[in-house]
Amino acid sequence: MRLALIHRTPGSAPAPADSTAWRTCLREIHFLPSHRVAFENGVLTDAEAYTLLLEVVCGLRSPLIGETEVQAQFKQFLASTAAGDRALSRLGQRVLGDAKRIRHKHLQGFGAHSYGRLTAPHVVGQRLVVIGTGALAAEVVGAAPDGVRVDLWGRSSERVLPTHPAGLSFSLISDAASRKSTCEEPTTVVVAAPIGHDDLSAVLSRYQSVVKAIDLRSSDQQTVISKASRVVLLGDLLSEAARTDIGGGPRLLAARTDIRERALAFAHRVKVRTVGCDDVCA
Repeated sequence: MRLALIHRTPGSAPAPADSTAWRTCLREIHFLPSHRVAFENGVLTDAEAYTLLLEVVCGLRSPLIGETEVQAQFKQFLASTAAGDRALSRLGQRVLGDAKRIRHKHLQGFGAHSYGRLTAPHVVGQRLVVIGTGALAAEVVGAAPDGVRVDLWGRSSERVLPTHPAGLSFSLISDAASRKSTCEEPTTVVVAAPIGHDDLSAVLSRYQSVVKAIDLRSSDQQTVISKASRVVLLGDLLSEAARTDIGGGPRLLAARTDIRERALAFAHRVKVRTVGCDDVCA
């Protein structure tokens, strides 16, 4: 069995037939049955496919190079989707094992800022408003300065984060427009999930003194945040990270070289296997 996948931006085309999809905010990776390889356009196979997958999981294709959030997302994908697919499960475990070795050998301390640590120095005021309940929001809440009260806004109470040491309150975004109470404390707002202009405006209307907004949405999702006295964009934080990672180029090159060698070893293993898709990723 050959490894075959399609990598593209979310929503750019319908899912290929019989594929298994791993989706993040930035990408879709569709794992294809090997018998469909000849019938799909833009298919990556074997070493090329394994190289891309390992680079993604290692955070080498993320806006913040070396970040670990995408690896956590891949683990969640395997747990939820690949449980009944032995070949995909074994492939995933091999990728995670290789990613662990590459991080230990080449990427320790690289990009260790994390989105939460990059955000924390920009938090001012007594209150932090975080919009979102996913992994990115969890990083921001976990890195919040001591003594800051945290208001968390999300679309469902089912994904509320664990209680923050300084106390954390949760509100539904859908209730923002109907609430009459407002907060007058100096507030920093962090947008850590996709949200439209109307919903964002409704949440911001609950706060009278928004001294800073930190927008962690990708550039194609960003909308104007006019209420904040100052707005820090994701690109600003990434520029800060790049300035502190000077000298990381050789390590990145070494990591990519290591990835390529592991991908070639994977492809060779596929070729020498005679039968049995379950053995391919063992």
